[in-house]
Amino acid sequence: MSAAYGLRFSRRGGLTLIELLVVIAILGLAAALLVPGLVSNRRASNERTASTWLKTLTSAEADFRANDRDWNGVNDFWTGDVKGLFTMTPANIRGAGRDPRDLPIRLIDLSIAAADMDGTFVPAGGENMELRNFSAPGPSAGYWFLALEEDQYLKAGDPNRPYRADTGGAIPMGKCHHLSKFGFVGVPDSSWKGKYIFMINENNSLFRRAVTGEIWRSGAIPPGREGLPDEYRNWPDDPILKHYWGRAGC
Repeated sequence: MSAAYGLRFSRRGGLTLIELLVVIAILGLAAALLVPGLVSNRRASNERTASTWLKTLTSAEADFRANDRDWNGVNDFWTGDVKGLFTMTPANIRGAGRDPRDLPIRLIDLSIAAADMDGTFVPAGGENMELRNFSAPGPSAGYWFLALEEDQYLKAGDPNRPYRADTGGAIPMGKCHHLSKFGFVGVPDSSWKGKYIFMINENNSLFRRAVTGEIWRSGAIPPGREGLPDEYRNWPDDPILKHYWGRAGC
């Protein structure tokens, strides 16, 4: 077989090396143009969902307080964690889930409860159930959620400043309620999943702050309350809120 015939055969049977490199370069360029757009669209979708979930939490809190969903005899908000708005059981039947009639209150979707970044269990006087009875922990739409620790808008020493308080009631439940306040934060699992942190409180005021770098200090699931920097675990005071946070729509 002559060299010329071999060249003609390779041209008929497939791409030459140069042509293959050109095709790879074109595909690489197309990916470079398309992938950032896809990532941006996914992040925007996650951020919209996270905003909606935070609004869902405020609606659940309003229901919890107005209708005394845990039957402790006090119109108060649940502030122990996020997942308790799903896993708490009414105290009119003592215990948690042992009686077929003693069902969890399920005021939020299970996917939101599972996205509670705080993996600790709040027993609430024996009236709460553990998340593991329903789901493994994991982010929802790329976000984790946390019940805030205190309202730093109020002065230090103000008894209303900590969100976790003992409001009394028919059954001792410990520090897991507040008579008038609550707050939640939503944090992306990574900078690829969202570029904003969202925060909301009892006024249904939703704020956002741009993420700078990666938030999490470890790869734990759930990340844990301590895995989040202090500045995101509390409702900020007025100067911090105005300087670093902006209003967000849903």
